[in-house]
Parts: sequence; C-alpha cells; structure tokens
Amino acid sequence: MPPAPLFTPCARIRLGIRCALHSVTDGAMPDIDREQPADEPEIERLLDLTFGTDRHQRTAYRFREGVAPIAELGFVVRDGATLLGSVRFWPILMAHDGGSRQAVLLGPLAVAPRLRGNGSGTALLRHAVAAADAAGEGPIFLIGDAAYYSRAGFRPVLPARCRMPGPVEPERVLVW
Repeated sequence: MPPAPLFTPCARIRLGIRCALHSVTDGAMPDIDREQPADEPEIERLLDLTFGTDRHQRTAYRFREGVAPIAELGFVVRDGATLLGSVRFWPILMAHDGGSRQAVLLGPLAVAPRLRGNGSGTALLRHAVAAADAAGEGPIFLIGDAAYYSRAGFRPVLPARCRMPGPVEPERVLVW
C-alpha cells in the first residue's frame, strides 16, 4: 500500500468574482465581494467571535502558518460597510507516491450570528467553491462538519489516505 499523502502549505494566486445573496432575516441583499486587504481586522474579529481566540491552535492552522491565503479566492459578505461573513482558500501540496500535487484548503468559513441559519453561509461556501473551480483550483480540502459541507458537495476522505500535520478527527477531513 502506498504511503498516505502528506499535506503541506505552498504559495499560489488567481481570480475575482462578485455576486449577491438574499438575507432571509431582514430582506436586505448583502453582497459577496472579493476580500480586500483592509478587511483583515474585521475578518479576524469575526473569526475570533465564531471560533474563539484559541482557534490558531487547531490543526487546520498548521497549513496557514507563514503562508498567505490565495487573495483572488478570499470572499466576504457585506451589508453596506458591515462585514458579515468570510471564507478563504490556502494553497497546499499533497505529497504522494514520491511526487506532489497542488491543492487548496478551504477555510475558515464564518458568518455573523445574525446571518446564521438562513443559508448565507451555504451561499458563501457555494460561491467560493464555484470560484475556485472556475479558476482551475482543486482538489479542495477542508477540515469541518461533513453534514454541513456536504451541502456543497464535499465528502469524507478515507482516513488511511492522508496524514495531517496534527490531530484531527478523520471524519472531518473532507474533499470536493
């Protein structure tokens, strides 16, 4: 049996897209826009609110250390000037059978509490995956809840098929 692929960070770039999604809660039309450098502080606050300030200790963050997200595949949800959601992609390398292949890691995906449960996160996820696919990126990996991410076509990776840079529940390693 060949050794399991090892996923590691790498560097890359591409694309930009804009669309709108409907907020069921107030009838407004928040925009999905490409992330801008000035969004960074608001994104960090949203991620702290969503995942906690200790989120950097999670295995998924090992992929992000010292590597910039793919700028053209960072998306935010805005209602006017208010940032309400964010998703990013990170370049990774899959090492297997003595070679390697570029891939992307999706995450983190976060939406503000007022948008949770109305489909906004799923809309942002689908938009981001479609943009990555259109840019020729793939495969797309993430570490997350299979029930949630299956809405956008993600499925579990066989645990024996990959090695991660830290502890992770095998059923949370997903691919699109």
